Amino acid sequence: MKRKRITFAAALAALAVLGGCSKSGPSGGGPAQINMDNFNPVGQLPIVKEKESFTILADDSHRPDKTMFEIFEKETNIHVNLMIYPIAVAAERKNILFASGDYPEVIGGWIVGGGDIMKLSADEVIVPLEEIIEKYCPNILEALNLPGVRADMTLPDGHIYSPPYPIEEPLVTFNPWINAKWLNQLGLPMPATTGEFKQTLIAFRDRIQNVAGQKIIPLSWNPNQMSLGVMAGYWGLNVHDTFVMLNGQLETAINKPEYKAFLKWFAELYAENLVDKEIFTQDYTTFVAKGKLGLYGAAYSYWPDDFAPKVSGDLTKNQWDFEALPVLSAPGDAKPVYWRSTWGVTNFRNQMIITDKAKNPITIMRWLDHVYAVENSLQCQYGPIGMRFEKLADGQYQEIDTSNWSDEEKDKYSGNNNYVWSLPKFMRREFKPLPPPGRERDYDPKIVSDALYEPYLEPQRLPNLWITGEDNEKIAEISQTIGRYVTQKIAEWISGQADIDAEWDRYTAELDRLGIQEWLQIQRKYMK
Repeated sequence: MKRKRITFAAALAALAVLGGCSKSGPSGGGPAQINMDNFNPVGQLPIVKEKESFTILADDSHRPDKTMFEIFEKETNIHVNLMIYPIAVAAERKNILFASGDYPEVIGGWIVGGGDIMKLSADEVIVPLEEIIEKYCPNILEALNLPGVRADMTLPDGHIYSPPYPIEEPLVTFNPWINAKWLNQLGLPMPATTGEFKQTLIAFRDRIQNVAGQKIIPLSWNPNQMSLGVMAGYWGLNVHDTFVMLNGQLETAINKPEYKAFLKWFAELYAENLVDKEIFTQDYTTFVAKGKLGLYGAAYSYWPDDFAPKVSGDLTKNQWDFEALPVLSAPGDAKPVYWRSTWGVTNFRNQMIITDKAKNPITIMRWLDHVYAVENSLQCQYGPIGMRFEKLADGQYQEIDTSNWSDEEKDKYSGNNNYVWSLPKFMRREFKPLPPPGRERDYDPKIVSDALYEPYLEPQRLPNLWITGEDNEKIAEISQTIGRYVTQKIAEWISGQADIDAEWDRYTAELDRLGIQEWLQIQRKYMK
């Protein structure tokens, strides 16, 4: 049986009638138990005049004595009872407690999934948060108003049930990298077109000597990120996996002429021994092992450290022989594009829910808003201010040199022990601490690659959709069927086992038969 949801607005209406009454409602919770007179104004500490507390169940595999929770309790007058376990144990506890009906006020971390939020919101077991955020939580509101975040967080019923957890990420998470040392060794320029890239791979194949007794591999690919279609962007099709945003409309990508042109080009590379012959069969360990031997001329991965040996110990310089491959131009008039992975943050949207057991959701959200303040999230990440970093006169922050610390001190104030790592916080890009005095910032190849790729990123990206009930089951069913079919055909065409020209019309017809148009229509329905 569904419970009757007590919305935030209804709670305030009840409070207006009840005046300043405190703890006068039934023992199970409800708006009559919320004593608004116990709060200090937003922005003033402590948050509550008389101590309050709440309980969180979350996954965490590190020490239970979390430094920042003790500090936050002194500042806010709010105590957090932590029920933290390794992830498998925490997930089991969550299921047992929900089955018994004796679940805690807050559940957070990686044990909460999108399916949980959709089901629990439909059953009216978790609390909508958007009105509390708007009224009482300026720091969380700042995170919610980052590009794309509010849309990610809002369910089809119009409510937000979990605070956003934005993590700084590159605009492009995965991209190809090329061996700049080999380019210099052969006197070759950085390729700018698909034709030049092919000729560069040929030069690598023919002119670079064997490494460690093994033939070099001109181009390989991280098997955990087999989104070959990102290179269809060279033909002007901004694609990742299956769908593409075209003129604000969601469309299928894997049946477009530009996608076919990319596949034919990649098949040419494979036929001329320019692509790793194990590209469709190797596991990640094998991919890394070959790369660490120095066999790759180019490779697709998050960054060079995934696959390339370090050639320098200087953290302020490029430590690898690899640089980001520019976005290439393909034959024709199409403007090349590349897949926009993020808006500068990855937003985890399932990291914390407040259940209908909560005595005071406002207390919980105001405590979390305190965590989201600039210095407090920095402390959760790096350790206490004054010990791990300090605030400079210009408003920036700088790490304190801890090179002489003992291992015990470093462990005590490591990020994993300051805070429950799986719970949300808000790390703003503009307040990343400077390195200790006398040290340059570490070189970050992703900053360099983002600057190279940004002019080619389209101003749209696929939204994260909340798809519910039977639609979600149908999407999963069609996804598996089409995914298997497309993976098989791409491998056959690229490896030369089948002729893409002879099979293309049959392939697109089969996609329709397998339900790709129904899949598209369901996705579009949830974008409205």
